[in-house]
Amino acid sequence: MIRSLLHVGMFVPELEPGKAFYELFGLEVRMDGDDLYFRCPGRDLDQIRLMKGPRKKLAYVALGTNAEGLGTLMGRLQAEGVTVSTAQFGLNKGIWFQDPHGDWVNVQVCEPPESTLPAAAAINAPGRYQRVGLRACEPSARAKKARPRRLGHLIKFSPDVAVSTDFYTRVCGMKISDQAGDILSFLRGSAGGDHHLMAFAKSSHSGLHHLSFEVSDFDEIEIGAQTMMKAGYKSAFGPGRHIGGSNYFHYIRDPWNSLAEYFWDIDIIPEDDSGWVPLNEPPENLIAVWASAPPPPDFVQNFEGRD
Repeated sequence: MIRSLLHVGMFVPELEPGKAFYELFGLEVRMDGDDLYFRCPGRDLDQIRLMKGPRKKLAYVALGTNAEGLGTLMGRLQAEGVTVSTAQFGLNKGIWFQDPHGDWVNVQVCEPPESTLPAAAAINAPGRYQRVGLRACEPSARAKKARPRRLGHLIKFSPDVAVSTDFYTRVCGMKISDQAGDILSFLRGSAGGDHHLMAFAKSSHSGLHHLSFEVSDFDEIEIGAQTMMKAGYKSAFGPGRHIGGSNYFHYIRDPWNSLAEYFWDIDIIPEDDSGWVPLNEPPENLIAVWASAPPPPDFVQNFEGRD
């Protein structure tokens, strides 16, 4: 049923720090009423909505499905005894409900536009020289800014990863890609695609761990990360390459101590699964096959306060 990630709504105490951070990160911003909306360049889909509130808090997650999927989801929610409404947070598209931990979810009939990744660049490798006589990097690349292509996934903290996983798979139709017992669970959409569009990490309470944006290649991951660090934002973990999803990554701390990730080259799982076998490993076995340094202790810290 759940097929895609559309956008994420967050409360923040001040909008301006968010505007400065996400614009430098590479997103385009617009104001609508009292809220800020952010899009990836050239993509007609809001990906982040910032609303003013007393403190930083993940407000809701908007997900996409098709008409058939929405009908099936409404039936399952009714059977589960979950209350469904048609408007929350000033948004009256699709349906709204709360998951087992009280987090708001919006589901709309929507197929997001495709990623705008460019054609693969020519690379040199042993026995295969595709770029003879051409320079891969020009000095002007140092002045480039990252141009995120899409919001690929988010990881949420959960007080009970098993309960969250059960609800989003059994009721919402998502599928487990990999997991680490009751500590970490990666979920993909019902129609396949990216290794995960949502994941859950164990914590004492709900909250946002990170939002992850796809870029064009490994160079752009680091161009984006270096741009953010030069402006004074903190590198949180990376560069490196995950095992859960296989993507290259670099995480940057946002103004409220959540994380924003640049990623590239994630595993793609077809709708029929085609033999995909989920891992169930200790979390340290899924974090990275390599990284410039081990993740710091605060990488798994939930900085959002309890309600």
